[in-house]
Amino acid sequence: MTGLLVTGHGHFATGLASTLKLIAGTMEHIVYVDFEEDHSTEILTKNLNHGLDELGSCSGVLILADLAGGSPFKTAVECKYARPEQKIEVLAGTNLPMLITAASLVETDCDLPTMAETVMTAGKEYIMRYQMTEHTDNIDDDGI
Repeated sequence: MTGLLVTGHGHFATGLASTLKLIAGTMEHIVYVDFEEDHSTEILTKNLNHGLDELGSCSGVLILADLAGGSPFKTAVECKYARPEQKIEVLAGTNLPMLITAASLVETDCDLPTMAETVMTAGKEYIMRYQMTEHTDNIDDDGI
């Protein structure tokens, strides 16, 4: 099984946690780390490492961060390189479809790189713009 760690600014991670719980129920092997206004990057590093330790029995850990280049993302990458013995992938730009997809793969035997690619694809596929289109009835159709 693969562990999942979600991190981001403010209450991004725990906000997604409450949403995932509403949709899918309580899930194991997922850790949420917020980077709050009064936190330093040292506190964030400590909290991310604690989360990675909690997921230490997993075959790997997928980290989902909110914003590429932000402190949670950069610090997660630093933690990845400080733990060469632990398989870790870090993604940024996390949205709810990514989290739902990742959570559905946690208990499977999906390898970490494949999981990361699958999660990124899901995140991209669910971005859409609503456009109203005019509907015209074709009187030649038989209605089926």
